Amino acid sequence: MELRHLRYFVALAEEENFHRAAERLHVSQSPLSRQMRDLQAEIGIALLEPHGRGVRLTPAGRFFAEKAARILLSVDTAVEEASLVAQGKIGAITIGFETGSAYFGTLGKIVAAFRRREPRIALSLTPMSSAEQWAALRGGEISFGYGNHPPTDRSLHHVEVAQDRLGVALAADHRHARRTHLTTADLRGEPVLLQPRLLYPRLYDDIIAAMRRHDIVLDVAGEVADLEALLTLVASGDAITFLPEAVTPVLQLGSAVWRPVTDLGVQWSEVAMWRPEDTDAPLLRPLIDIVMDLRAPDVR
Repeated sequence: MELRHLRYFVALAEEENFHRAAERLHVSQSPLSRQMRDLQAEIGIALLEPHGRGVRLTPAGRFFAEKAARILLSVDTAVEEASLVAQGKIGAITIGFETGSAYFGTLGKIVAAFRRREPRIALSLTPMSSAEQWAALRGGEISFGYGNHPPTDRSLHHVEVAQDRLGVALAADHRHARRTHLTTADLRGEPVLLQPRLLYPRLYDDIIAAMRRHDIVLDVAGEVADLEALLTLVASGDAITFLPEAVTPVLQLGSAVWRPVTDLGVQWSEVAMWRPEDTDAPLLRPLIDIVMDLRAPDVR
């Protein structure tokens, strides 16, 4: 049985006349009659019976016509949706993102703009470090990455979306909290919490190197992967940590503050990443275009 049989039968069931059905289908009446005989012979059931100058459906025919119409509608819908997928109008995109991006940075604007532009494309966001995103992109587990570090090789394409200066977050009652700015010398001997080097190798190394340029060895009290846990420990006075200035509004909700370190010289970057072969993919291209539109002017 072919879809053609179903289309012919549904048209005949609706017209109840071979001549009108043939005209509607743009075929001659003889092939239509033959196709209906073949269909009934194949399934072994009488679907049609003579009625006046036309035909009418048997009870089995009415049941079969209803089911056939649903099948054809489902096929037509599948064809239409497949075309929309090919055009990048529907589908799903999985985005890997640094946890900090949920609190500050440009990712929220990117997602909002994309939802307005492509409401039929589903977005799912999975928190992971930049290093985890690199592996997930290469393995096809995510379609798009948004982190703080560009990939270490050329297997992935990336653009820098924004930059922010790195400073320190400290408890609101810390002895340096009332100062408007700090220097690296002020951090000597301070217990520091960092996010794990395994997950954030470049930022970790940049911080250590910047401090060593001023002959200061950081007192790293521990490594904390989760940003919320890190902020809680800082606000409680356990230690200080390094974060971008954009985190200030988040800190103000708790018991911590952010202060610039004037001679630190380390930048916090926001980096969008994807596979080179996906650059012109219909599904991903609108997201890439939005990223390029929202890039900060000073990183163009």
